[in-house]
Amino acid sequence: MEMPEMITPRLNTRTALGQALVSMFKSVEAELTSESAKPGAVKVMVFGGCAVHLYTNHRVSTDVDAEIYEASLPDGFDLRMLLAQVPEQFRDEKSGRLMELNYDLQYNTSFGPIHEDYWVRSLPFEEFPVESPLHVHIAAPIDIAISKLGRATDQDIGDIMALMRAGFILSSELRRLALQAIDVYVGNKEPPTSVLNHILQNYLEDTDDEAC
Repeated sequence: MEMPEMITPRLNTRTALGQALVSMFKSVEAELTSESAKPGAVKVMVFGGCAVHLYTNHRVSTDVDAEIYEASLPDGFDLRMLLAQVPEQFRDEKSGRLMELNYDLQYNTSFGPIHEDYWVRSLPFEEFPVESPLHVHIAAPIDIAISKLGRATDQDIGDIMALMRAGFILSSELRRLALQAIDVYVGNKEPPTSVLNHILQNYLEDTDDEAC
């Protein structure tokens, strides 16, 4: 049996949610530019449902789960509060509903396991070039999946499965990197390990059924 090959993930920012996310960060970019911030003064990593949407468009999200990875800011410049103050409205293409995208001040990468090399694997937003004071990256599908093993709601598991079914994550690589992340996780290691095993078992069973 041939081993499946991973499909190279791509970001689709042409959706209404994608455009709203870009617009939110563009507002911050303008503020940083007005403060004469240097190129790459701020580096932001986006996880969560918004990141999943950019890869798969399997659902929309109204919360931006992001980490300020690195920041060199003028005194008194509160980046997180600035992001929280610029919600973006967008109209969901599927339901037609007007929705509001908000930056989640409560999000923290310590909520779940995280692999130490996540920045290296991340994909940059092309809308924020090297010369911009703001560099926005989207976590790679495999790192999004690992980060969701901690909370592991039905929605989180659905997101992981959507990324795997899209071919963006190899099950063997997910097991390897997730176990490395769980090994240094400060929380209870048993729940994310159990969730990981359950997801991999279900995915492999589904794949076997499709192959029959």
